[in-house]
Amino acid sequence: MKNYLTNIFNEYKNKYPELKAWLKDNTVDQVWGMGVMPAYSLEPYSCELQGHSPGRMLAKKESSPAANKQNYSLDVNRHIIGELRYSKFMDRKKEWIVYRKFYLRKDNEIIGLIFGSALESRDDASLNNVILAKLDGDIITSSYFYSYDNNFSEKKYIYKENNIVNIEHYMWLNTYIEHYYNIEIEPTLRITENAPEGIIIIYPEQ
Repeated sequence: MKNYLTNIFNEYKNKYPELKAWLKDNTVDQVWGMGVMPAYSLEPYSCELQGHSPGRMLAKKESSPAANKQNYSLDVNRHIIGELRYSKFMDRKKEWIVYRKFYLRKDNEIIGLIFGSALESRDDASLNNVILAKLDGDIITSSYFYSYDNNFSEKKYIYKENNIVNIEHYMWLNTYIEHYYNIEIEPTLRITENAPEGIIIIYPEQ
């Protein structure tokens, strides 16, 4: 799987302008989100596993750029296919620094292409990470992550009655690491980790 993600990375690392054009051609609607963390993540509980709450989608369809706002592009099936995150307005250049994500949907998978910062009008952003989500219908069963510095990880999602109850996270960094998470959604969301020293509360942050 790492080789597959490496090939995806190499295929798209120089296609930022083409991806921007593809997104423009395939966007039929948009929604806005707001928050330090994104309002949408391809991987389930991505923000919460870092100890943070995700951002929120705004009820109003029309909005305007601001720091920590995200503009999401929707395709004809109302799937999110792109994210434009506004970071900082450069007074001297009269332009925003932005981060972009593109989501390519295939039969049983979604490819997430995560680019670094660039001025909004520029085409020189670098591809930082690739995320691959494997699907069973509309359910994400596993996800894979590859970064520009050759790090690789895998998450497996275990369901009970259509809800994720456990996440297994395997990481190949400088050393091999495993994490095992428990997900409780009632009465409120609570995530804990089975660690060698015992149960650690991951979310909400203590």
